[in-house]
Amino acid sequence: MKKETIKITGMTCAACAARVEKVVSKMAGISDASVNFATENLSVEYDETETSRQKIDEAIEKAGYGTVEVTTINEVTIPIGGMTCASCSARVEKVLNKLEGVTAATVNLATEKATVHYDSQRVKLSAIKQAIEKAGYQALEIEKKTAVDEDKLRKEKEIRTLKTKLIVSASFGIPLLYLAMGAMIWWLRLPIPSFLEPMEYPLTYAIVQIILVIPIIIAGHRFYSVGFKA
Repeated sequence: MKKETIKITGMTCAACAARVEKVVSKMAGISDASVNFATENLSVEYDETETSRQKIDEAIEKAGYGTVEVTTINEVTIPIGGMTCASCSARVEKVLNKLEGVTAATVNLATEKATVHYDSQRVKLSAIKQAIEKAGYQALEIEKKTAVDEDKLRKEKEIRTLKTKLIVSASFGIPLLYLAMGAMIWWLRLPIPSFLEPMEYPLTYAIVQIILVIPIIIAGHRFYSVGFKA
């Protein structure tokens, strides 16, 4: 059995999470599947002889959602003591790049620091420091450690996109609401242009409403498509 955590995109409510969970759970070879809506993560356990990650991704996409790779790449800057020449920095760099789980490592002799990109699921920070020590140098106190937060950037981009779609929908939705309901709010008596009077010009009245509703449907197609599939 293989366990994986898959990041799900496109979920907007608990019902979406439940739908993804239901779709994946019904697949052959899946022994366990659970979706955390708060973190947008799907935890799944499956038999690789019966199904695969690709098939799981395809099932999720068919349900109207998306998947992205969960990154575990971290970046750390380690001050190094004991280096006296370019050969020293080259040796440390070579040692670090040979470590399994290290995707890139560079050593700056002038600043006496090593910048390391590594997969935290494959190698621990302590192992990186030990490798430096074994090479004959000192791994000093780490001054900076940051996670490459691709998920945060993706989420911010998604929020910006939704805000833009909201503005577009509101720009056309408010006039549509005014036109469709204005005459029915008798206590306000909202005026409607004479050429849009539904009783006198029903065709024009209908066409204008259709024109106004099209951008709203386009901006919100994501919600409609998921809803229809549900």
